[in-house]
Amino acid sequence: MKKVVILFLAALFVAALVPQSLSAGVGVKAGYSLSKFSLVSTEPPPFTFGNLPSVVGGIYLEIKLGFISLQPEILYTRMGAKYESDPVVVEYRFDYVQAPVLLKINVIPAGPVRPFIYGGGYGSYLLKARGFMTDGTTPETVDLADTFVKYDYGVVGGAGLAFKLPGISISVEGRYNYGLMNTLKDPAAGESVKNRSMMALVGIGF
Repeated sequence: MKKVVILFLAALFVAALVPQSLSAGVGVKAGYSLSKFSLVSTEPPPFTFGNLPSVVGGIYLEIKLGFISLQPEILYTRMGAKYESDPVVVEYRFDYVQAPVLLKINVIPAGPVRPFIYGGGYGSYLLKARGFMTDGTTPETVDLADTFVKYDYGVVGGAGLAFKLPGISISVEGRYNYGLMNTLKDPAAGESVKNRSMMALVGIGF
């Protein structure tokens, strides 16, 4: 929580440095994500993985340039994948600090309801990499930090609606993260793990 407050204050400080000829705002956002990595292997994988559900949240700075905005963000998010066949559950959990930089087009820049679309790129830093497995009786967690590289990058695209209220703006949006980097530290020939995720987010801007 302390780190989130520091990041939010830093965003306020940066917003204060934006030239007065430009309009800038800060905000917070949080939501729900479904991630499933893209796995390529020389051997058939032992499981067919599905989506790993988790929460995501962070802060953003929006620099408005007419109907176009530049929007850098800092998010805490989880990537990975999940296999479940009762009573066995296997999860790969990769916790990242993600920094997307988005070019946002405000399709209707005025009025109480403002649709928008955006695209951009992101860079991420891996905080934790763990494998979790249980057979319904004995859970086991394995540290995978030495198996995966610390950095990831990719592209982002999404769309949403902003609802303008007195003093604040509330937004709802959906986005897709497409990882471009092979996150395995020492992959065999033809082997790769790349992050993918879908997110549904709600934001409050000031």
